[in-house]
Amino acid sequence: NYSRQHELIMQNTTTIGLISATFFIALTHAVMPNHWMPFVLIGRGQKWSLTKTIFITSIAGLGHSVATCILGSIIALIGLRISKYAETVAEPIAACILIVLGIIFVVFGRLRPCKHDHNHTKFSDKAIVISLFMMLSCSPCVAVLPIFLAASTISWGSLFLLSVILSITTVSSMVGLTILAYNGVRKINLCAIEHYEREIIGGILSLLGIIFLFVH
Repeated sequence: NYSRQHELIMQNTTTIGLISATFFIALTHAVMPNHWMPFVLIGRGQKWSLTKTIFITSIAGLGHSVATCILGSIIALIGLRISKYAETVAEPIAACILIVLGIIFVVFGRLRPCKHDHNHTKFSDKAIVISLFMMLSCSPCVAVLPIFLAASTISWGSLFLLSVILSITTVSSMVGLTILAYNGVRKINLCAIEHYEREIIGGILSLLGIIFLFVH
């Protein structure tokens, strides 16, 4: 009985430790600019409302979390070797999507027919949303994968609990930062550079992609 109680205490302590680690890693990962800034910038460029921006951010964040959880479950079954794929292939793809989105904004901004043309024709929302979704889904949170492997040695219930915590923390953090940045940008008077809004947005998106490509 004593050994069983001791085992349960150790298991509960380990589970609490894994939960705490998952929360803090997910929070730290979600505050990275490439997880929320593109939504704010593109939301402004596309004239999205705050509600629409939050909804799209939530969907992309959920896709990001699900991709991480699926990869974590696979690693729990076959080991950590597959995590090298996420670092060497998937994350560069995500960075390239950001760079391409940025280039598209710059090119279409420069191709406006007239200097004084104020016809703000929007890009396809569907194409942009798919690109943002793929950008985050291709960059799972690699840092949390060893925790999934450790949780699988306890129980698959623990693995599911960590998946829920990861998803809630990631999505809520992304949405919170998006709301703060969206409201902040809306208060800034950008009339003087409104004509070059798309070029500026595209430049920032591309810069984020380049930074993410070399620092991930």
